[in-house]
Amino acid sequence: MRKKTFLFIVVAGVLGLLSYLGYNIISKAKEKNQIAKQLEIIPELDLLTLAQKTFTKANLRPNTNTIFIYFNSECDFCQHEAQSISDNVDSFKNVQFIFVSTEPIEIIKRFAEQYKLNNQQNITFLYDSLSTFSSRFDANSIPYILIYNKNQKLIKKHKGQLNAKGILRALQ
Repeated sequence: MRKKTFLFIVVAGVLGLLSYLGYNIISKAKEKNQIAKQLEIIPELDLLTLAQKTFTKANLRPNTNTIFIYFNSECDFCQHEAQSISDNVDSFKNVQFIFVSTEPIEIIKRFAEQYKLNNQQNITFLYDSLSTFSSRFDANSIPYILIYNKNQKLIKKHKGQLNAKGILRALQ
């Protein structure tokens, strides 16, 4: 009798564990699909400019390729990426860059100045005070790049460093 009870408990435990794991896998897959679908077109955003003014999707230039770069000023890859963009800034005249960070505004300003990206008409630096960008845009690594075409449709999602040549290739 004890063997049957023990066997029943083991089988029930294994089935319960398998059910739980299966449910988690299915839930994660649905969540990933939902996020992927949400990113197909530029999602709504509500961030702050370095002048602490609200910046939303309505502030994006119409009919222009848009590149979002989620970065951190202390990240070596982000620094190399910014230098590469700065070195090739003339190749991006018809592209708008949106750099987003959760760091304090003063640090973001220094980063923009260091790489001479602060006075470019097509480059905007934004402060994500509530860390909403990472959840809304599925940014779970730094650097993280989203490249959208003129119709605001996703062309490329990239985790990690992508130099200017890689960005230009994605735009073609």
